[in-house]
Amino acid sequence: MVLRQKKSDLLSEFKKWLIKNQLHTGTKIKIQHSDNGGEYVSNAFKALFDESGTTHQTTVPDTPQQNGVAERLNRVLVEMARTMMRHEDVDQELWADAIKTAVYTKNRVTSRALPVGNTPFELWTDNKPNVIHMRVFGSTCWVVLHKSHIDGKFGDKAAKGVFLGYPDGSKAYKGILDDGRVVKARSVVCAKTNETEVAEVAKELPGDVVVYVETGLRSASDGEDVDADNDDKDDKQGDGSDRPTDDKHGSGGSQDTLHRSGSARRPPVEYWRPVSLVAHEAPTTYVQAV
Repeated sequence: MVLRQKKSDLLSEFKKWLIKNQLHTGTKIKIQHSDNGGEYVSNAFKALFDESGTTHQTTVPDTPQQNGVAERLNRVLVEMARTMMRHEDVDQELWADAIKTAVYTKNRVTSRALPVGNTPFELWTDNKPNVIHMRVFGSTCWVVLHKSHIDGKFGDKAAKGVFLGYPDGSKAYKGILDDGRVVKARSVVCAKTNETEVAEVAKELPGDVVVYVETGLRSASDGEDVDADNDDKDDKQGDGSDRPTDDKHGSGGSQDTLHRSGSARRPPVEYWRPVSLVAHEAPTTYVQAV
């Protein structure tokens, strides 16, 4: 992904990409499809296509649907960048980094247009992509400073900033610090915990808990089947060892103790009683019906 400030820079960037493409794939481009933009129909581009033997095909004016793949990809990348920026409330001035991060992510996920289970990165390099290093764009991060940048023995060893993606040509992270400096670093610690993740973890905590209160009532826990008949039998036991009472916890006010069970959860016991249905004759008159 190359961002350019002027359309006149397209020719030089295209030549670089053309050489790189031929080197990595060992094939040459036979047909180049584009719209009627002035940068594509210039004399310099025409000379380049004639030199390489590439056929240049253009769309009909005011007919972007003939270039649907490129138009749709542009829309997808813009929507991905907008979503990432809104998720972390990133300043719109950083849209270029958001677009490059969206391209980086898009090349490492599957698509219905590709064979099942394949990604663009795998088709280009014949290697499975590794996504362990990927972080949330725009999240708060701490860039670990080199010892030469630490102010004295008790200076800060990390600087707080915002994560901006993955720079080209190096195994590093890109971030912007609170003082406005844009840096590349190998060691970056991103804030992983947020309200959404905490809520999801809380829902996944295992099972029931046993609550002991002042009244000494017992609630069902994992591995116990409690019914009305067993409650009557428990009331008749004299030792009271199975039931926590006020004597065991003291009489000085209520005391709540939560114990999380480590045993496997059992499905609840379903109780049912047979119900007899008595057949009645259907009413034949309005008076019988009411």
